[in-house]
Amino acid sequence: MAAVEAGKEIKWMRNILTEFGYPPSYASTLFIDNKSGIEVTKNPEHHGHMKHQNLQHYWFRNAVQHSVIVLVYASCQNVADLFTKAVQSQVIRFTVPKLGSTP
Repeated sequence: MAAVEAGKEIKWMRNILTEFGYPPSYASTLFIDNKSGIEVTKNPEHHGHMKHQNLQHYWFRNAVQHSVIVLVYASCQNVADLFTKAVQSQVIRFTVPKLGSTP
């Protein structure tokens, strides 16, 4: 659902840029840290196994299939992972400097 909401924002930005006379010439990249969400979007056969379906999911899948939005898996760049799951030392070294300095 978060990816669909981000996709709506991307679509809005692309539309407003087009109205201003700067149509995007390439796909917009959306970084997602959920591999199963990416697979459901890219492979339509998974939609039959989902308990709930929403028309927004079909719109989002269509945007991905037509290369308006490109999904990229990027879990190691998510700073919140430090607080929500067990992470490797390389993730800790990446995220701790991004949390800010201590007095």
